[in-house]
Amino acid sequence: MTTTPATPIPAPPTAPVRRSWSAWRTVLVIIGSMFVMLGGSLMIGGGIGLWAHEQRDADGYHTAGPERITTDTFALSAPALDVNIAGPDAIFANDLLGDVRIRIESRNPQTPLFIGVGPSADVARYLDGVGHTEIADLDVDPFKVTYVPRPGGQPTADPAAQTFWVASDTGTGPRTLGWDVADGNWSVVVMNADGSPGVDADVSVGGELPIIQPIAIAALVVGGVLLMIGIAIIIVTVSTRRKDRQPVQTAPGHVPSP
Repeated sequence: MTTTPATPIPAPPTAPVRRSWSAWRTVLVIIGSMFVMLGGSLMIGGGIGLWAHEQRDADGYHTAGPERITTDTFALSAPALDVNIAGPDAIFANDLLGDVRIRIESRNPQTPLFIGVGPSADVARYLDGVGHTEIADLDVDPFKVTYVPRPGGQPTADPAAQTFWVASDTGTGPRTLGWDVADGNWSVVVMNADGSPGVDADVSVGGELPIIQPIAIAALVVGGVLLMIGIAIIIVTVSTRRKDRQPVQTAPGHVPSP
């Protein structure tokens, strides 16, 4: 009696399955997301910077004000503006501020005003013994000035007669003072041109701020690069998951009975 060998039944094709999500892929997606958020933030900041750059006036200045300043004394001063060209202040003065413009107009149209910028030591000597008010603190938004009164009498000479001013303007109506910021310790003084008491004026201050545009452009470029890197990391991490093949469970082959 003979038996016929059983013909093996071929195994059915295996079904492709994706490998489970690994921890290192999660880390890569987190890193990519951080790049995307950082790049997006830089691009938003760069866009705001370019918008701010376009808000300059016709002369190329970013201006704050006008705001009212007033004192019952003979002068109003903003002392001790320290600019050190050899140190960090040089970057602030030359690159951030550029040229500075101060505009002032008396609230009494008939009263001529004087505004000047001079070395702090010379200004202090001129105001020594003169009743004046110092600006101790200045907040822009909201506008608030903190004044410190200095007792004294009337100045012995008109401010325009002094020779130490590096920039000054005097007269009735709107006055404009332009100052190319330089190394040194400086003070700004506002007075009635005849040295009389009671200064009441509207003041606006502007700066060219030349650093805004290059910073904004750099933020846009760096932000765009980081954004593309982050997106690439996420896409590559998700799309390169390898496929494994898992055999489908099948019943063993049937062997005919003899």
